[in-house]
Amino acid sequence: MGKQIICSNCLSNVDQSLAACPYCGQSFANTNPAGTLAVNTLLAERYTIGRVLSLDGEGILYTAVDNETTRRVVVKEYVPVTICAARSRDGKVIPRQGREVLFKTTRLDFIDLYRSLVALGHTDGLTQVLDLVEANNTAYAVREPDDGVPLHTYLEQRAQPLTPEEALLLLRPVANGIAAMHHMGLLHRGISPETVYITKAGTARLSGYATLGLRTADSELKSQMFDGYAAPEQYAVAEFDGKYTDIYGLGALFYRALTGRTPIPSNLRRMNDTLPPAHTLDSEIPGYVSAAVARAMRIAPAERMQTAPELIAALTTPEKEEEGFHLTPRQWKFIAIGAVGLALVAGVSIWAIVSASGRGASAPSGSQTSSLPESALAGGSESLPASVAQPFTVPRLVGKKYADVAANVEYTQYVRFLQQHEFSSDYAVGEIIRQSHPEGTQVAVGTVITVTVSDGPETRVMPDLLKYPQADAEKELAGLNLKYTLYPIVNDGTYIEGTVARCDPEAGTIIEIETQTVTLYIAGPAPAPEPEPVPDPAPTEPTNPDQGSEGGEGETGAAPTE
Repeated sequence: MGKQIICSNCLSNVDQSLAACPYCGQSFANTNPAGTLAVNTLLAERYTIGRVLSLDGEGILYTAVDNETTRRVVVKEYVPVTICAARSRDGKVIPRQGREVLFKTTRLDFIDLYRSLVALGHTDGLTQVLDLVEANNTAYAVREPDDGVPLHTYLEQRAQPLTPEEALLLLRPVANGIAAMHHMGLLHRGISPETVYITKAGTARLSGYATLGLRTADSELKSQMFDGYAAPEQYAVAEFDGKYTDIYGLGALFYRALTGRTPIPSNLRRMNDTLPPAHTLDSEIPGYVSAAVARAMRIAPAERMQTAPELIAALTTPEKEEEGFHLTPRQWKFIAIGAVGLALVAGVSIWAIVSASGRGASAPSGSQTSSLPESALAGGSESLPASVAQPFTVPRLVGKKYADVAANVEYTQYVRFLQQHEFSSDYAVGEIIRQSHPEGTQVAVGTVITVTVSDGPETRVMPDLLKYPQADAEKELAGLNLKYTLYPIVNDGTYIEGTVARCDPEAGTIIEIETQTVTLYIAGPAPAPEPEPVPDPAPTEPTNPDQGSEGGEGETGAAPTE
C-alpha cells in the first residue's frame, strides 16, 4: 500500500498510488506545469500538494490539503525564477550557477518572514500563516486560502464609492492587522485592492505577504509592484523603507475606496504631483478625512503619517487644523525663511527711512554712510516677529507620552515631530524613548524633531514543543529569538529519550523576548526494563531409604507368620 493522502476534492483518506479517488472519482493525473511539484506530492509527510494557483518572482503558489487537520490550505514554494534554474527528479530546487549564495540569503529572508508570521498567529484583518516547512533545498509557507473576492472586484461591483463610514468599517481590521505586523517588526509592502480580500461574511483580510526583494523595483528578484499603492521609496533599491511605507499603501487603499479612482503612481508623483485631494473628487467627503488620506500619502516619508493607529485616529476625529489646509515641515521651513527675509527687508527699510530723516536734519549735503544697525546685520530679534525670531528651546521629551507631545500646541506651533518605533521593556507603549535634539537645544521654527516611541516589550507566542526532539525544539526557539535553558528530568518511561517532556511557560503564553527565558524539560534515558523473575523449581518427593519397592512396605515376597 502506498502513502496515505487526502483527496483534494472530497477530502477522503486514500492511497497515493491510485490513479483516481475511489470515493469521488477525482483523477490523480498530474496537470501541473513542468518544473513545479506534481499533483498529490506529499510534502513533509503532511501536506498534499494540489494544482498550481499562480507564479510570481518569489515562487509558486499551490492549493493543498493538511492531512492532519483535513483542512484546505495554500502553499507558497520559494523558487525565484531569476535565481533558480531547475528541479531535480526528487523535487529539489537547483539554483543557477554562480547564484548559490544569493539563493541561500534570499531564502533566509523568506524563512525569517514566514517564521515570524507563524508566530504572529491568528490576527483579525490578516490571512493567517499556519506553518513553515524546509524541504527540497528550499522553503514552503503554509497559510489559509484567500477566502472571498479581491477588494478591487468588490469595489467594481458597487455602483458608487464607499462612504467614509463604510470604508472605515470595512478597512479598519486591515489597519489593525498592519499595526500587529509592525509590532512584530514586520512590513507588508504590498497593500492594494489585489491583496485585500472581502470574505463571504463581509470582512476584509490582507494577504499577499512577500519579502523585500519582491516588493522593491530593480531588486535581484523579479519584482511585483502595485502601481498607485506602492510607496515612492519602493521604486529605488537604495532607499530605505519603514512602517511609513505601509501607511502609504493603506492611505492609497482608502483613497481608492472613497473616490473610486486608482491613485497616480508615486514614482510619477515625484516628478509632477497632480494627485487631486479626495474631497475635490467628491464634495461629500469631509475635509478632515481628505486631509488624513493626503497626509498618509505624502511623498516624503518624514512628512507622512507613521503608524496605522495614527491614520485611523485622523480619519475618525475631526481636527480644526485639518478643516483648511495642513502645512508640511518643508513648507513650515520655507515660511520661516521667508519671514526672516521679509523681516530683514523691513528692518533695513525702516533704518533707511530713519537714517535719511536724520541726514536731512543734520548731515551735510552729499554725505553718505554705509553703516547698518548691528541688529539688522545679525538678523536680531528687534526686527523679527517674535514667533520667528525667537529660537525654540527643545524640552525633555523622553518619558512623555507621544500622543501628549503631538497634541501640545506649545510645541507644534514651532516644531514638527517625526516618530519612529522601537520595542522596549523599559518604557510603556507610546512613551518616548529617545529624541534627536537633546533637551535645551535651540532650534529654528519648522525644525523636524525625530522621537523614538516605545512599542512596549517585543513579544512572541510560546509554540507547542511537547514531544519535539531537543534539537528541533532548540531550533524553533532560536528562530523566534527566544532565550531558553535545558533541564534534564528523570524519564519514568512515559517519554521518548531526548524529547521535550514539559515546557515553562506553556504553549500559547505571550513571552517578552528581553526579560523572559523558556525552560525546556528534556526526558532522560528511559529506565531499563526490570528482569523477569525466575520461577522457583518445582518441589520433589523426598527419598525414604526404608521404603520398599513397588510392592510397598513389608512386601518381601514371604508369607506372613501367624
